[in-house]
Amino acid sequence: MMGNQNCHAEITFEDSVKWLGRFRLVKTSSPPQEVRDWIVRSEATTMIHLQHTSIPTPKIFDWACESDPTNPIGVSYILMEKLNGKSLDWQEANSEQKEKVMQQLADIFLEIEKYPFEKLGSLGFAVRDTIEVQGLAHQATFQVGRGPLGPFSSSLEGSKAILNSYLTMIANGEIDARCPVDTYLVHRFRLDVLEDLWGDTPSGQFFLKHPDDKGDHILVNESFDIVGIIDWEWSQTVSKAEAFSSPCMMWPLEKFYEGSNELGTDELRLASIFRGKGREDLAKYVVDGRKVQRFFFSLGTESSFLDMETLHLLFSGLQRAFSTEEKWGLWKKQALEDWKDDKLLCALIKLE
Repeated sequence: MMGNQNCHAEITFEDSVKWLGRFRLVKTSSPPQEVRDWIVRSEATTMIHLQHTSIPTPKIFDWACESDPTNPIGVSYILMEKLNGKSLDWQEANSEQKEKVMQQLADIFLEIEKYPFEKLGSLGFAVRDTIEVQGLAHQATFQVGRGPLGPFSSSLEGSKAILNSYLTMIANGEIDARCPVDTYLVHRFRLDVLEDLWGDTPSGQFFLKHPDDKGDHILVNESFDIVGIIDWEWSQTVSKAEAFSSPCMMWPLEKFYEGSNELGTDELRLASIFRGKGREDLAKYVVDGRKVQRFFFSLGTESSFLDMETLHLLFSGLQRAFSTEEKWGLWKKQALEDWKDDKLLCALIKLE
């Protein structure tokens, strides 16, 4: 089974036991080997960590990075347990099936909460099939096309460093070379609202979050019992507000892309489930989640896949989340004046 970044092979033994081989693809568009190794190391570390919890995750039997001289295969790989389940299609599930999954997801969130981390970033400390659980503070996030960035002690520190890294890459033409000035501006706006987003957020409390929670990362059986959470590639520890906000599979996507911050029915139900478990605090993270979700949506390379109309609509949603809204043309004119001394922006304008 071939994906964009990995090749998966089912391995069946003579006693009918099945494993899954996950092999990292190497293409002309792949990041440097240092980053490829870090991605695999982070994914393996995350999954090994999860085996110390009650969160259903495939058991890892062996793994190695591409650069490991003892790796006999020559590419990065992870050998893991093959779980008997199918990927959840959230949009096709009926209300009863969704309710069953949400009840289980709420319990998984509560389990994640039991394992806070002191640093923000991706887990990346493991030695083959062993791990020092207390060593998981060895984390980082990534600079696209380069090596690790971080780890960070606060969400404010981490967000600022990541944004500055993206701004540099936009200016260098590494991100969205079609309309770099507009892309730069919507990223630059985020620097000005950092204090609003993280002003009262405590440091030293970070929680693991799945990087792509659109639904197919959840394996369910015919009864819609969750049998596994898979694909932890690019996972990170993040703020509590981000970790316990609603999964993107529950967002009303059409309205979201139009700039609306209205919560969907599934999101409101998830909040209700948390309240039923006596966790009004976690329900509040769901209800108030749009601010942090808007802040991180379509950052960096993700902006390259958006047309300008969509970029502007998403930006209007970001503005609304921070209680400010102005038509794009007027806002852009004022932003160019406000940031006229920004050297990277000036260089982009001159180039354009």
